[in-house]
Amino acid sequence: MIAKVIAHGSTRGEAIAKMKRALEEIVIDGIDTNTDFLLKIITNYDFIRGNYDTSFVEKEILGGEA
Repeated sequence: MIAKVIAHGSTRGEAIAKMKRALEEIVIDGIDTNTDFLLKIITNYDFIRGNYDTSFVEKEILGGEA
């Protein structure tokens, strides 16, 4: 790990919006990152609504069955 990005807001929506902006603006050259994967998670309708569980990534992001 080369960095940890943390966002805080007075509401869940505000924190998600700040994280989305941070991930969109981050620039790391020379290595692969998981920025696109993280953006896919935080822009997912169910994640934004707080409707997720431990199978969320497999079902909603990777498209598999848990």
